[in-house]
Amino acid sequence: MSITSKLKRVNLYLLKRSKFKNQSKKINQNILNTDYFKNNDLKKCFKERSVDTQNEQIIERIIKSYNKAKAVQKDFPEAYQVGNEWLPIYQLYMNDVIKNLTTLDKASTNKMYENFMREDCSMGLHGLPTNMKETYFNGKISKLDGDIYLHDAIYRYNHWKKLTDNKYLISDLYMPNYGNPYGYYINNEFVRTGAEYLHYYATCISGLISKEKDRKFVVELGGGYGGLGYFLSKKIQNLTYVDFDLPENMALTAYYLMNSFPDKKVLLYGEGDLNEENLNEYDIVIMPNFELQNLPSAKADLAFNSYSLAEMSIDTINTYIHELKRATKEHIFHVNHSMLSHSLKADEFGIDDDEYKLIYKTPALWNMGRDIQMDEYEYLYSKSSHKISLIS
Repeated sequence: MSITSKLKRVNLYLLKRSKFKNQSKKINQNILNTDYFKNNDLKKCFKERSVDTQNEQIIERIIKSYNKAKAVQKDFPEAYQVGNEWLPIYQLYMNDVIKNLTTLDKASTNKMYENFMREDCSMGLHGLPTNMKETYFNGKISKLDGDIYLHDAIYRYNHWKKLTDNKYLISDLYMPNYGNPYGYYINNEFVRTGAEYLHYYATCISGLISKEKDRKFVVELGGGYGGLGYFLSKKIQNLTYVDFDLPENMALTAYYLMNSFPDKKVLLYGEGDLNEENLNEYDIVIMPNFELQNLPSAKADLAFNSYSLAEMSIDTINTYIHELKRATKEHIFHVNHSMLSHSLKADEFGIDDDEYKLIYKTPALWNMGRDIQMDEYEYLYSKSSHKISLIS
């Protein structure tokens, strides 16, 4: 999952802070008074959970793959370069991780990744639309900021329960603590921030893919730190999960998934070609964005994107949509902004044509707990009209 217009929405977020309590009542009058809300201690939510990861081979592979990708990326067209809403993120926050990776500093890279949820290298991939480090990781959380955080978290948990018809347990939201995560507590069980969102969409994707196939293939464009890939790999048997992302995010995804699944076969860029043989052999394939053009045609059962398409330039959107339609044989599933876009709105991506038809468009209400004017919608396009079950 990629940047959700966080930096561009900071001013809107700050503007609404003074109105937070009134807005929260419009959304759900009971959240502020629930036991879930009252029993969450912010110090406990943000306490240190760092897990040591001393597998030097993993870091060596990541650094080698990253530098190969950067050496090649510079020769690709502008559509595959850092641009639009990601450019200020790179300019302001990515210098340290880029330095560590390019100087082959294994120790510093590993140390940063062990804390990535609280480091600049994951800016835009999780949390509220504000500077999380300054607001929540400094040990001095204001009453208002604490209320906003917990209201958002409890709202999202309740929304997950509603969408999944209470079919799942809190334990189904478990994610490994790599990256020193923060989160919240439900009945004294820790839930990593964003886990409910990631679990829900992994569940939807699982329901869309035929269980009869020997091997399933899911492509994600912009995998964030690997959260959706984690739940997909847990939920779907005989899956090849393929992630395409900017090299810096690609490296972070590799760290999280390789540590989370030490027994799965993972292919990184530069270790093998993106061909039929490797796609059938590996469980997880992590590639830089420009490799999407080498994905075999009609290979993916489903392609997914969360938020980042609407934050790209028109040329980049058109490039990615063309490649996703070529490489996908059944479903294109995405969550994106319908109005808040400085390029193409989600309705204008150009997916619907003679092959792909819009099955549904529905509000993705995940952020209503903090923004009653949310502008996110969920879109499902399919090539066939077979019966679709989103919750499996």
